[in-house]
Amino acid sequence: MKNPDILIVGAGTAGMPCAIEAIAAHARVLVVEQADQPGGALHVSLGQLSGASSQLQESRGITDSPAAHLADITRINRGTGRADLLARTVAGQGATIDWLMQNGFDMDPACPAILHLHEAYRLPRTYWGVDGGLSVLKVLKLLFDAAMESPLADIRYGTVVTGLEQDAAGRVFGVRLRDASGETVVHARAVVLATGGYGGNPAMFARLTALRPLVTAAMPGATGLGIDLALQAGAALSCPDMFLPTYAAVAPPPGEHRVIWRHMPALTPQSRQPWELHLDPIGARFVREDDDSVDRRENALNTLPGLSFWCVFDTGVAQAAPPLLPGWTKDELATAWADHPSFVRADSLDALAQATGMDRAQLAQSVAEYNTGIAQNSPDPLGRTHRPRALIGPEWCAIRMHGMVLKTPSGIHVDDGLRATRADGTAIPGLYAVGECIGGSTLSGKGFVSGMSVTPALTLGRWLGRSLAEERTVS
Repeated sequence: MKNPDILIVGAGTAGMPCAIEAIAAHARVLVVEQADQPGGALHVSLGQLSGASSQLQESRGITDSPAAHLADITRINRGTGRADLLARTVAGQGATIDWLMQNGFDMDPACPAILHLHEAYRLPRTYWGVDGGLSVLKVLKLLFDAAMESPLADIRYGTVVTGLEQDAAGRVFGVRLRDASGETVVHARAVVLATGGYGGNPAMFARLTALRPLVTAAMPGATGLGIDLALQAGAALSCPDMFLPTYAAVAPPPGEHRVIWRHMPALTPQSRQPWELHLDPIGARFVREDDDSVDRRENALNTLPGLSFWCVFDTGVAQAAPPLLPGWTKDELATAWADHPSFVRADSLDALAQATGMDRAQLAQSVAEYNTGIAQNSPDPLGRTHRPRALIGPEWCAIRMHGMVLKTPSGIHVDDGLRATRADGTAIPGLYAVGECIGGSTLSGKGFVSGMSVTPALTLGRWLGRSLAEERTVS
């Protein structure tokens, strides 16, 4: 397609609904996707959704409102999210849930619910599909494929945007594309960057998060391309100082940075109370392991320079406790204990300290203080209440955990109309951004708020598609 009205870079969680709505409103749309299929992060995401006043809530007798949802978000992130964009998306997120349901979304029967993987809402307003993010993708792909059948639409897979075209006044009027056939330039009235975050780019992650190490479950294609394109066009960066790690993943071997969701340890006290000690790299406890606030645990982890800690237990705990790694098969666990550097066994605490690099005296003190509290039924120094048994050996085990990333915090600064903006606050004409590339912390703030990644991408993507199509008809 030559000279579309709207050129959307990225066919993911935000780009697909943006295209669907723009085409429905009779705009000419070209979508460019570097992968050979749509979906982006939905291929690995848990697909958590949130929205107030949905039809499903009402059918369950749950009284909710966007105002109550917004107040809960503000409580959880302590007011660190963008109030203007939050107001825009939260107002429409209940309708987004309804839209998914009307189009065949396979909702988990437990929904809506109060979910504890992130800091919990006060009302049941979190939803997810039976297949996680793939349930969302199933609905979007049907609608997206149908939209792409329109004579107003075109999709180019396996195509990379290598640069933005700007005039002397700074207006973006097109992009430079590269595919198997070579490079071309396509002009468009509006360019929408919906390229996702940078969770697959260790170098960018280090640059935007004060040299923090990256452990990620993001797709390899999450390279931050759209963010770099916008910065080159003069855009400012949003939320450069709001990184918070997810608590936590099994640390991958040196030189690797990818993990998979199925291998996530069971560290949520509401689902599995801890039997282990969580010790920093020198062997000191740094967090109340059974703290029911995941936000407090994540912030405690964020104070550790390398974002890593040791989960320490003995053979008695290994035999008696619910599985710490429920997603691992027996063969995977056997291989990990034999070969994986994050899995350590030893026949004494001294040997465990030597094998893990923890300080011998500090490790012994942490275990002794914990055991003494249990023996004397005295308060735990950090307030822990779940202490099912002392740690006495004879064999000792440690698994190195690491703060991990799926959603990245920083991104393209935008105004309330999702126009990319410069450092002085002025908009870059013709350039828009939506989804994770505006920064995960733009909406969630310095915290993780349930359903405030996927649902805003869907909601704001739909809104932007309609808005740009309407601007075309007005102009």
